[in-house]
Amino acid sequence: MTTSFPSRRTSQAYALHCGRAYKADEAGLDVVALKHTDELHVIGDWQRVFTEGRGVAELKVKQGDGKASGEYLVGKVGG
Repeated sequence: MTTSFPSRRTSQAYALHCGRAYKADEAGLDVVALKHTDELHVIGDWQRVFTEGRGVAELKVKQGDGKASGEYLVGKVGG
């Protein structure tokens, strides 16, 4: 039987991602979803907790494509 484990890079990305969710929760933000290794959906003023940018410790806002009604976006609910 062969067991497959995630790569070290994937594990580190996942740990960083979970850390961001924990930080958001501790700061009083509502964590709505935690997807893949790079998508964190929250409700609340996320900019008082995180800085916006492309660095490892920063968050990048993803704009929705408008296909889903009631879609959650980082820092914003709905369309």
